[in-house]
Amino acid sequence: MHPTPKALFALYHLGLDASGAYKFRNLAQCARHLQVDTQLLQALLAAAHIDSETVGHVDFALSKWHANAQFVTPDGATTLVDEAWNGYQEALKRMDKSQFFHSVNYDDVWGDGWNSDDDNRGNR
Repeated sequence: MHPTPKALFALYHLGLDASGAYKFRNLAQCARHLQVDTQLLQALLAAAHIDSETVGHVDFALSKWHANAQFVTPDGATTLVDEAWNGYQEALKRMDKSQFFHSVNYDDVWGDGWNSDDDNRGNR
């Protein structure tokens, strides 16, 4: 049995497995974790509209959610996944194939306007 689209999203894009534990995994590592080959995983991602081609055309701050997933506790993972998944599903409705949204302003990943050359969040 294959994982649900939301579980695939959580694993592949957020790095959260079914237990809520975070670990960075590339496509091949996700496939091994799910015990499927990479071609099948790519097909499952495409069928769920969460493949890299589709995601690039969706105006959704995926990098922000992935960053947040690195610090969530397993108890809080379900809430984070639900919020990210629901947000992505809403953004997917407005997908624009003429735009590429996957460029990230790494000086303002959280989108809160913080942008300073003299300090960074990690050292506060």
